[in-house]
Amino acid sequence: MAGPTLRIDENAINNNIRLTRSKSNINNININENINETINGTRTALTNISLNNQLSLPNQQKIIIPRQSHYKRDPLNNNNSHNINIINNKAKSPEKSTRLSIKRRYEEFNLNNNMNIDENFNNEKSNENYNINNNNNSNNYNDHINNNNNNNNFLNGTTINMNNENNNFFLNNKKPKITYNWDDLDLDDFDDPLMVNEYVVDIFNYLTVLEQQTLPDANYLIWQSNLKPRMRSIIVDWLVEVHLRFRLLPETLFIGINLMDRFLSKEIIEVDKFQLLAISSLFISAKYQEICSPSIKNFSYVTDGGFSEEDILNAEKVVLAVLEFNMSYPNPLEFLRRISKADNYDVQTRTLGKYLLEISVIDYKFIGLCPSLCAAGAMYISRKILKRGEWNGNLIHYSGGYKEKDLRKVCEMIVEYLISPIVHEEFFKKYSSKKYMRASVLARQWAKKITMQERDIME
Repeated sequence: MAGPTLRIDENAINNNIRLTRSKSNINNININENINETINGTRTALTNISLNNQLSLPNQQKIIIPRQSHYKRDPLNNNNSHNINIINNKAKSPEKSTRLSIKRRYEEFNLNNNMNIDENFNNEKSNENYNINNNNNSNNYNDHINNNNNNNNFLNGTTINMNNENNNFFLNNKKPKITYNWDDLDLDDFDDPLMVNEYVVDIFNYLTVLEQQTLPDANYLIWQSNLKPRMRSIIVDWLVEVHLRFRLLPETLFIGINLMDRFLSKEIIEVDKFQLLAISSLFISAKYQEICSPSIKNFSYVTDGGFSEEDILNAEKVVLAVLEFNMSYPNPLEFLRRISKADNYDVQTRTLGKYLLEISVIDYKFIGLCPSLCAAGAMYISRKILKRGEWNGNLIHYSGGYKEKDLRKVCEMIVEYLISPIVHEEFFKKYSSKKYMRASVLARQWAKKITMQERDIME
């Protein structure tokens, strides 16, 4: 029996194919029309944007709130107010501005505003809005500029003045002409990765700029009504004893004293909190510099029960908040080691130089002097004591360009300290040991000898 037969209707199939093709053609026509409408709408929108850009370019005053970095708030004073500067935005030509992207124009706009802000700080008319306190500190980087002659708000004034001085440093302090001969001693270290031969010059150029920003107020002991120079001498001598007992690195002591001086340049404290500030500064410095920092229990113990661990931790928070966690202090020992390269790394000269350099952080008269200048003066006197020869071109170059005439003042201050009665006993005992080659005894004998003979220390 035969199965069912499959019949195919060719006419029906042809009709379906024609209907499908017609539908696809209609869809293509609709898609093309939608695309054309979209393109025309985009062109119209772009034309409107271009016209709006051209219409918004003429001069107009805009209120610009400066960036937060221009202002520093006192964590202990919540009444600080931020000023608003009104800056005239210079118009650009429509042809040029339309070619620039929005991001590019925004960057240029911010750059112009920042330049105008810096210019307003240097303008005599804008300076009428600020009252400069403490006229004796007019040449210092930490002058206090306030709106209402308020000496408690140190952070705002210091920030503004530092920005001005930092700008003037780059604009006015051009490299002087080199009038001496020196050898490139860094070439000998090209195969030593630890000496970073490729970057050492840039590093010390940066440290030279940075030391200007981390200088404490040279006259803060004058306006600190509760503190006297004698009090600072006692506290610093005690810090030397604690530093020696804990066997900390030399850099730790320098950083700790710098933190204390910078805090005192911004805040007024009571006498009974002075020791707490000192031990807290050394505690912060130890955590920042040491590989294995002593426990906070040890720092509390050396205060003889005067302050608890909680007191030190709370003081640490306050110090870091006032200094805004700025620990970037160019250590004077770094400059001393740099100069020692030109001295063939002589151990005796550098050991004696360390003692003389430490005087610059112990004695209050050296507050406000650049670490690089103190390091150069310490190395100069050290070579004079040991009769190592003249201050040649290599020593001038690797000290940062300090010539003998630039070192006279700081050298006279060091000699004046050496011939005066011993004030810092622990400091003197530290460097009178064999470990430090009896540097304190040798230096004092030399200073008294040239003073009795009335000799010029620069001869």
